Amino acid sequence: MPAEARFIPNYYKVEKSLRDRIRSGKLKPGQPIPPESALAQRFGISRMTVRHALSRLVFEGLIERQQGRGSFVARPRLEYTKALLTFEEEMRARGATIAYRVLNCGTEPADGKVAEALGLSEGTLVTVLKRVRLVDGEPVGYEVRYVPRKIGETLTPDEIRGEALVPALERILGRPRTRQTVRVTASTVRPEEARILGVKTGAALLVRENTWYLDPDGPIQFGKTIFRGDRYQMFLEYSSTPLSSGA
Repeated sequence: MPAEARFIPNYYKVEKSLRDRIRSGKLKPGQPIPPESALAQRFGISRMTVRHALSRLVFEGLIERQQGRGSFVARPRLEYTKALLTFEEEMRARGATIAYRVLNCGTEPADGKVAEALGLSEGTLVTVLKRVRLVDGEPVGYEVRYVPRKIGETLTPDEIRGEALVPALERILGRPRTRQTVRVTASTVRPEEARILGVKTGAALLVRENTWYLDPDGPIQFGKTIFRGDRYQMFLEYSSTPLSSGA
């Protein structure tokens, strides 16, 4: 054994072996991972060490545990990678079918957070659109959108039921949004959200809040989308270009 191999943690050997088999396609989504006892025997380590390796792969999103059944290769998460494309545009570019299930569309007074985001007085009536996002028929996200009432009243039934909000607002306003802010946080699902998304209470969530602006007019939409942590992730790449000496 090479000297450096003696310093590789035992859990990492299990982790790397399984990761390589998953990424190479030898273990496919939905297939079971060998039992902890079998892995412990194969690598000559304790089951506790095997459990640590599996936990790291769960955190990485490569495997998932099912109570009473064992560990299985996870399905790849839907990945949002292009900040200038909408979620719907990127999913369709990947060949996925996008649909919505409308939960509610109406008006309500803007509370402090919504009023501040839209630049309105607290209590001003705004249009609220609540929908479930379906990708290939599976619930992936729960979105809540707030827009000024004068914009919301112009949305057509077809736009409410089956279209992304971005093109709808572009139609209403006659030009595209000029900028947006995005905040991404981690959370766990509450009972109502669990029922809507078809997951267990306490499951991991990724919450994305954004505000759209139409300069110089100001904000035109504030909302959040609650994504299932097991089916969605964000990957954004940024680069910096040095300024030329003549800039």
